[in-house]
Amino acid sequence: MKKCEQLRIKYIYFFFIFLFVILSARIGYLQVFKKKFFSSLAQSQYYRLIPLKGKRGKILDCKGRILANGINSHSIFADPSLIGNLDETVEVISSKLALSKKELKSKLQKKKRFVWIKRKVSWKESEEIKLLKLNGIMSIREEKRFYPQENLSFSILGIVDIDNKGLGGLELSYDTYLQGKDGLVRVLQDASGESIFTPLVVIPAEGADIILTIDSQIQYWTENYLEETIKKFSAKKGSVVVMNAHTGGILALADYPSVNPNQRDEIFFGSMKNCAIADYFEPGSVFKVVTLLAAVGENKFSDEDIIWCEKGKFKIPGTILHDWKPYGELSFKDVFKKSSNIGVAKIASSLGKTILYRYIKKLGFGEKTGVDLPGESAGVVKLPHKWSKTSKFIIPIGQEIGVNLLQLTRLFSVVVNGGYLVKPHIVRNIRSQGFSKEIAQDKKRVVSPSVAQRVKNILIEVVEEGTGKLARIPGVKVGGKTGTAQKYDPKIKKYSPTKYRASFIGFIDDYRQPLVIGVTIDEPMKFHFGGVVAAPLFKEIAQKVVDYLDMDVQVAEKQEHKTTQLGH
Repeated sequence: MKKCEQLRIKYIYFFFIFLFVILSARIGYLQVFKKKFFSSLAQSQYYRLIPLKGKRGKILDCKGRILANGINSHSIFADPSLIGNLDETVEVISSKLALSKKELKSKLQKKKRFVWIKRKVSWKESEEIKLLKLNGIMSIREEKRFYPQENLSFSILGIVDIDNKGLGGLELSYDTYLQGKDGLVRVLQDASGESIFTPLVVIPAEGADIILTIDSQIQYWTENYLEETIKKFSAKKGSVVVMNAHTGGILALADYPSVNPNQRDEIFFGSMKNCAIADYFEPGSVFKVVTLLAAVGENKFSDEDIIWCEKGKFKIPGTILHDWKPYGELSFKDVFKKSSNIGVAKIASSLGKTILYRYIKKLGFGEKTGVDLPGESAGVVKLPHKWSKTSKFIIPIGQEIGVNLLQLTRLFSVVVNGGYLVKPHIVRNIRSQGFSKEIAQDKKRVVSPSVAQRVKNILIEVVEEGTGKLARIPGVKVGGKTGTAQKYDPKIKKYSPTKYRASFIGFIDDYRQPLVIGVTIDEPMKFHFGGVVAAPLFKEIAQKVVDYLDMDVQVAEKQEHKTTQLGH
């Protein structure tokens, strides 16, 4: 009996030793071989990685005025694993943040440690949620894109999406530079879900700033006067470009109607189109400058050569060409001063379609200008072998060809700057910490200085004595060309008797900063002539710009004089 008890004790002893060995092996296995797994599990229960967006660079005008910047906002997020009463949480948050209960509940039922509830809410909404002290519901500070000038320059700037990525305008075309480098923050929490320590893992980097050639004061006047003109003539829409003829730097580029980019949720895709570069249209008589440059460039006519203008009616293949007045004999330069369709058609016919097409192409039509904005159209230029018998008479007067306003503005720059085709641009400089990049100017000679000067003199007479009289500015030498184009109506398959596009492209000559201003108004009512609708708008903008730039020069001269006196 005693021997049996000893044997039983021995079995129990060995059993516990075996059990101890098994437990020790299991503990060793968990601690050594499963260490990473349990460490990761513990971290997932108490640590959370939250993305931080890098601060987006600013957009500034040529004088340092801020056009686009980032402001602080708050975003609400959740850790679904920490939420207690799901239905109650959904009820409260949906009412406070105006969210769909069904969609919110679906988010909070996900097997994730991090889900966005609502991004970039107001400070008031963020505080209301914070005061509720709901388990698993938290907020983080994020940057929100803000446009302090609201509607001003919308067609240039564009907008960004909820993650601050560019969707249109400069925000899109310069997104690579503007966009900051994203970072992360790791949040350690206690059992109740309260954040107790937040060591940074990756610090976000700030994007580069871009400085524009745009002057927001000139942009404001341009947009304001354009809106007034659109409303005065009950027009469909309109665009204006103000450009430095020597550099191609754009001082203002305006479209109407416009929208407020701060109201991103109310913006539809079509409203982001920049009509000054995206819309192409038949230009009408402003395109006659191409024929004028070709005729002068080929030295085919003197200014006083006489062209018979058929008393206002000229039979051409397929149709009858009309003038807006029944002209008889007109000198070469008077054909352009008085904008005779018949006179220009005869001049172009004598040149031949090969020469005319060559000038159309070398003056930049049928291809994009290369402006640093998205969405530019190349326009439409038919190859010579596709021209009909009518084409050689009507293309020179701005029909059967599609151009955008910036292309026309650049055409007139050739006349003003002595014969160079410039590359238009909006951005002057890109800069960030330790980095600065000037945007190189690009231009090529397309006509000689003497050709440009002769054409310029004729266009000055167009304003002084011809169809552009309403563009005259006392004491300032101005040149330009009017354009009144009937719009083609695809429904009736011919030119509309009621729909027109009125244009005027003009320039301020012999000035400190030679400027070209292009204006086009789509479907004006009451009056439709370019000289009546568009030329006065040119005058209003040009007068303001001249006074403004004169004032800048006076201020600079006074400052220089003061500095010189202090130096003495």
